[in-house]
Amino acid sequence: MSTYFFRRGFVAIPAFIIVLVVSLRGETPDSAMQLIETHAVYFKRAAATFNIDDRCLKAIVFVERTLNYDWKDDALDIPLAYSGHNSSIGFCQIKMKTAYWIEVNLSDSTSEFYPGNFYHNMLPVSKSPGEIIEKLQRDSLNIHYAAGYIKIIQNFWKKAGFPIENRADILGTLYSTGLFLPSGEIRIPNKNPKANLFGKKVKEAYRLFIDL
Repeated sequence: MSTYFFRRGFVAIPAFIIVLVVSLRGETPDSAMQLIETHAVYFKRAAATFNIDDRCLKAIVFVERTLNYDWKDDALDIPLAYSGHNSSIGFCQIKMKTAYWIEVNLSDSTSEFYPGNFYHNMLPVSKSPGEIIEKLQRDSLNIHYAAGYIKIIQNFWKKAGFPIENRADILGTLYSTGLFLPSGEIRIPNKNPKANLFGKKVKEAYRLFIDL
């Protein structure tokens, strides 16, 4: 498995811009819904590509944008990414290292997270951090990364004997926490998973997209 390293660095940003950006409100549910409706074709295509529920994909992105996203992300994420930080980038706020992890696990048939040959190399492995930054700035491709991540999560739990494709709350929880504990150990699939706040909000949001 090939790897590369993200160096830490700093980027000079005028103080008045930081104050202005931080003071702005985050994305409202109405604006997030409008953007998701505008990108409906991308969601449908990404969900079909990875054979996942497009309502669940929309609900997860809706919660990501209303709970974790604010306007300073637009101003700071890209400069920080180019300075070496593991920024969350783009429409679904995909972290750079997560994007690379998704690429690798869609391409490495020996990985325990490999979702199967049908999805092999759906998102080709990037050769540099700069390439990932460019990819994640494309909304249609960014949504495909979110869909690929959900597919990997679903498949990993299904192989362990605990299918969760109909559990939007648990998929949302794992999307937000990742498949690894802070210690680096894998979160072990189990028959009685618990939803966190993010997952509970995904379950609520899932009902919003029944007609979209």
